[in-house]
Amino acid sequence: VDVAGPGSTGAVASVEVLSAGLAAGGPTNFVAMDLKQAPASYRLDVVAYLELGLPAEAQAASAALALVAAAKRQLSAARALGGERGLSFRCYAPAGLDHAVCLPCSEDVAARARYHQLLRLPKVPLLLPECALPWADEPHSRAGGKLINPHLNCGPRPGWWKGSESTTRSVFIRGMYEYSHYMQDNTDDNGWGCAYRALQTSVSWYRMQYYTEKDIPGIQDIQRLLKRIDEAHKDIVIGSKKWIGTVEGMYLLQDYLGVECKMMYCQDTSDMASQVPQMLNHLATEGTPIMMGAGQYAYTLVGLCFDSASGEAGFMIVDPHYTGKDELKNITQKGWVGWKNLEWFEKMTEGGFINCCLPNAPRGSEHI
Repeated sequence: VDVAGPGSTGAVASVEVLSAGLAAGGPTNFVAMDLKQAPASYRLDVVAYLELGLPAEAQAASAALALVAAAKRQLSAARALGGERGLSFRCYAPAGLDHAVCLPCSEDVAARARYHQLLRLPKVPLLLPECALPWADEPHSRAGGKLINPHLNCGPRPGWWKGSESTTRSVFIRGMYEYSHYMQDNTDDNGWGCAYRALQTSVSWYRMQYYTEKDIPGIQDIQRLLKRIDEAHKDIVIGSKKWIGTVEGMYLLQDYLGVECKMMYCQDTSDMASQVPQMLNHLATEGTPIMMGAGQYAYTLVGLCFDSASGEAGFMIVDPHYTGKDELKNITQKGWVGWKNLEWFEKMTEGGFINCCLPNAPRGSEHI
């Protein structure tokens, strides 16, 4: 970027990094610098909006002009605010805002508190340095290599939906999670590990929303935790194929992450249908995945589609019983992640009970 420095008539510097020479320890085009005389270091981060429908060349030119202008503004502000100390800018697209923002000093907790107040953001992790917008090819800093948000490929409503446009509402979890399922992590849990995997999916949500730096516990880690905190599992054999359920998932979320949870007990699918507004409200207010125990099976609910006029409901289900490779097309086309109706739950439960664990999204100054 050609940015003019103080007292200069052209660019501050034009540097080409000869990465091959640098990696080989050979000569590069970096010149020796007297660091005592070096100017303050500024970290700039800029973003631009482009008009849809423009030709590619026009979009590129528009983007270049907008980004250079933004960089100049940030550099000017950085010199005014940072002086010789230097200053960092980061771009964010926090949930609750309809546009991106570029903020200085977000590594400082007092600055973040002011931004939360000015932007009227909830007291949840939205403006941490790690929350800044990544480069296009950068993975999420807390990603573990599993599929992220596979439900986004399934559409905002079921393909079979017949509800009225005016009375239909679709709500999904906020943020990101990783899809955990059978046979991952070099562990053969086919036939018994579904609730462990649903719990891992939920824990991944808290990691990827920057509530915790704790690792996603493996199946044996979960068993060790249960052995310590749950009297009913004090004799569990670590490494066994012992089933767990939604209640145990709640215990783990409370102890491992310090997350408060609510349990919702449904006698059958008809009872669950009457509880859909409560589940819809949870997704809208808390935005966290719901762990579900349906008969002998465990699932994760990440979205709901509800017609208030007819009572029809569609459930976006992430199914941990999948045993194949993490191939998004195969997973969504075969319904391992996708929309389900009440009849599907009726079949899975054989008319039995459904338990749901609704974990809260913590709020407070300690989370900003």
